Amino acid sequence: MFDRFESIMVGVETATIHAKIGGEGAPLLLLHGYPQTHMMWHPFVDELAKTHRVVVADLRGYGDSIAHDADFSFRAMARDQVALMNHLGFESFHVISHDRGSRTAHRMVLDHPEAVKSIVLMDILPTLDVWRTMDDWLAKRYYHWMFLAQPGDMPQRLINAEPITFLHAALLGLAGSNEIFHPRAMAAYERAAQNPDVVAAWCGDYSAGASIDLESDRADEGKTHDLPCLLLWGSKGAVDHHMDPLEAWRKWFPQVQGHELEAGHFIVEEKPEEVLAALQVHLNALCLKG
Repeated sequence: MFDRFESIMVGVETATIHAKIGGEGAPLLLLHGYPQTHMMWHPFVDELAKTHRVVVADLRGYGDSIAHDADFSFRAMARDQVALMNHLGFESFHVISHDRGSRTAHRMVLDHPEAVKSIVLMDILPTLDVWRTMDDWLAKRYYHWMFLAQPGDMPQRLINAEPITFLHAALLGLAGSNEIFHPRAMAAYERAAQNPDVVAAWCGDYSAGASIDLESDRADEGKTHDLPCLLLWGSKGAVDHHMDPLEAWRKWFPQVQGHELEAGHFIVEEKPEEVLAALQVHLNALCLKG
């Protein structure tokens, strides 16, 4: 996996970001979600690298990236990734993202609109809409939103006592089956989960998501960005239970287009061929527009 990619560690303002780079063409940044790492993109990075300069990064504190402070807000994560791409010589670039990576990408558009040329969001609703629709049905499926955000170190201590057990339960609860994960990808997720600093990042991420990130999104609510946006989601997940995902995201990205796939939350690893096909249509259309 990633045999044709170069691994790098890049120091940014308050973090050291790990990424892998490969391919030639227009720059393309891939951002993963919780509780995964850059390895989630393994099914088709080689295909994307045939037409793009692909940068596959770990979010701050996740995977092999290191946070040098306790700021795990999406604002900080977005700033990291823009700095990474600038370090590589890319002032603007396309973004493909999943889960927490998509929330980072959304904040990147809000804070650094000149940097993002197009965006792909996978299996999420806007953060504000998740909290506004958090009822008993959704809370059972998104229990980690509340658990990881608890103050103090209680969540970290419990997870660190049985990190593999927790990881497998977290993946299973969102995927429906852990058989969709390639053994080498699962091994990478397990290695990360056994690092207490990664667990601290998970908790810091969701703590920010229940506080400062909400404040940031409320302050920017009503702002729209007229850039190409593709939205994909799993029909077996929770995203479309309370509202139409396209309508929810149209309030932020008027040009948003997309569709559901017959899958759970981790659509890249469950339906890689279908996701790749949708991405190629999206990226090819951008090439035709110049």
